[in-house]
Amino acid sequence: MRKIILFSLLGLLVLASSCSSLPALQSTWNRSSSLQNTLEDLEANVFFSEDELTLKLSNDANYLDIIVSTNSPITLNKIYNLGLSIWLDPQGKNKQIFGVNFPLPIEKPYSSTAFRNYISQFETNELQEEFFDRFQKYEYEDIRLKENISVSTLDQDEACQVRLSSNNQILLSCHIRVSLKKLMGSEFKLTGKEKIGVSIFSTSLATEAYRSSLSSKEVINQRLNRLKAGDDPNRQELVEQWTNFSLATESK
Repeated sequence: MRKIILFSLLGLLVLASSCSSLPALQSTWNRSSSLQNTLEDLEANVFFSEDELTLKLSNDANYLDIIVSTNSPITLNKIYNLGLSIWLDPQGKNKQIFGVNFPLPIEKPYSSTAFRNYISQFETNELQEEFFDRFQKYEYEDIRLKENISVSTLDQDEACQVRLSSNNQILLSCHIRVSLKKLMGSEFKLTGKEKIGVSIFSTSLATEAYRSSLSSKEVINQRLNRLKAGDDPNRQELVEQWTNFSLATESK
């Protein structure tokens, strides 16, 4: 009986080890990292079919550029109502270490019908101005430092910059630009061996009051328990999931 238990435990350890060593997606080297560079010519690294979201990741030696985009009005409605939250794990272990909330949830959520009527009043080129007017505040949080900083898009922070945009091809694109030294440590130097975990969440749940971010273990556990119970076909939040990336170097 003891041998059976030992072999079972060994099997679980091997399985856990194989899962933790799954290959990461490759970030793209970006010679012109800036908020103005929308990376339109760069193919998305991954497509999340549940919410029709794409995720692009690029980096240079100093900054990580994350672009989340969608052409789905339903997904845009969720983001308007509940915000968009991007969490990063600088060790690729899928833990919420550094988070960016932008846009923040609106005070009065739209129903799906009301939202369709709302955005229908804008021409494609007018949505850009709508995003700029409506969403001028964002926040980023470093769990390690117990730090939560609120910033205006009118006065971008060098450590973390964000921008929403819209054009003829993309209904919504959220560009988040994070200093690698802020994320990885002040002594950081890029080697190409780094792995970073990236997640896309809603900032708040449809059934909960807005919280500035998901730093408390209670809130995280509530969200995990909801996931364990199975996906709700009428869910209003974005599906939560992690993707690991290897950072690029100039030679790659």
